[in-house]
Amino acid sequence: MLLILDHQTTCPAWNLAAEEYLLTHFTDSIFRLWRNAPSIIVGRHQNTWAEVNIPYIQQHQIPIIRRLSGGGAVFHDLGNVNYSFMEPKPPGEESSGTFKRCTQPILSALNHIGIAAYLSGRNDLLIDGKKFSGTAQCQIGGRILLHGTLLYTSALSNLSQALQGPRTKFTQKAVPSTPSPICNISSHMQDAPPIEQFMEYLSQHLYGQTYVSAPYTYTPQDLTAIELLATSKYRTHLWNWGDEPQFSHQTDLKTDFGTLQLHFDTDTNGLISRIHIFGDYISNFEREALEARLIGCQPIESALKQALI
Repeated sequence: MLLILDHQTTCPAWNLAAEEYLLTHFTDSIFRLWRNAPSIIVGRHQNTWAEVNIPYIQQHQIPIIRRLSGGGAVFHDLGNVNYSFMEPKPPGEESSGTFKRCTQPILSALNHIGIAAYLSGRNDLLIDGKKFSGTAQCQIGGRILLHGTLLYTSALSNLSQALQGPRTKFTQKAVPSTPSPICNISSHMQDAPPIEQFMEYLSQHLYGQTYVSAPYTYTPQDLTAIELLATSKYRTHLWNWGDEPQFSHQTDLKTDFGTLQLHFDTDTNGLISRIHIFGDYISNFEREALEARLIGCQPIESALKQALI
């Protein structure tokens, strides 16, 4: 049975708190479609200061919220649709398999109305070579969360400006990644309907044809718990921006699961004695577990990669 949740708030802190609550307090499979007011949502492992255009977000009073999953920073507004799947982790399924399985219903819904959308790489959805959706996932206990964005009528110029982070301040030898070309789904539709109608179509296609499903209404107890989590965690400076100590060295490391930005100190033997990992990566391992693997390593690429295998 797939539970379908519909709640109309566009508060980003509340919506991300709801994801954590549903992931950790339910055993059923869950599907949500939701939207946020203008906001920047950063990945679990990212250095917020390095990802955003600080003057722009301050001028436009755009909140920054950190999510549970890894991956890169994304810009949300009311022209962007977010979807979430939560379920028990299928035994033996790799993360790449989860991405493919959970994005297939989205692609099917778009293909059904004549939009030639497809999965590219591990977790990007494209139309004509342009990205309209990025996905990310995480695992807590035996349950997984996979969620993604769907650019429909999003203000793409605002997206580009908000995510122009001061990368030169936070990298040494690494070359900044080139942003993917992006597009709105509506630009590939004739007489594109309002976003609310598009969301209704997605819901009907996904859980009307693909799943045995039932609607779920938040109880008063659910709403109270989610609001408490939003206030105590997702609206706090510590969670969203971090309070990290200064480190004496920094380098970037490209791995099979993404790019790691390593901030570390070394001991008198030149080995890593203290480390903190940021980055645009997706891993089933907690950041602390990855950091523990690198303590005592030589800070050279071959040794670092070997320790992470």
